[in-house]
Amino acid sequence: MNSIELSSYYRLYAFSDYQSMKSALPYMQRVVLAKGLTEIEEADARRFVWRSGNGYKNYLNPFSAQNIRVSAIQSFITALQALYKSNGFSARYVVVERR
Repeated sequence: MNSIELSSYYRLYAFSDYQSMKSALPYMQRVVLAKGLTEIEEADARRFVWRSGNGYKNYLNPFSAQNIRVSAIQSFITALQALYKSNGFSARYVVVERR
């Protein structure tokens, strides 16, 4: 699967090309973000990643002592890295779906 749960409300999907992203969109119910990876900004990521106290979740090591990231974009990148680590699926385009 090319997705990872960002929070209890949002799921992140990764796609290697624009055409595969566009063809998957009709099958998703509530798409809140569909962009190229290079177009994602801090404000976009802040809306979707899991916030913990004074930082954001590290999706690569959620249970370690260093589980907090300073910025939401760093947290978003760790989610993409965890997704790549689990299935080797590279991301050039991302979709965030509200569940």
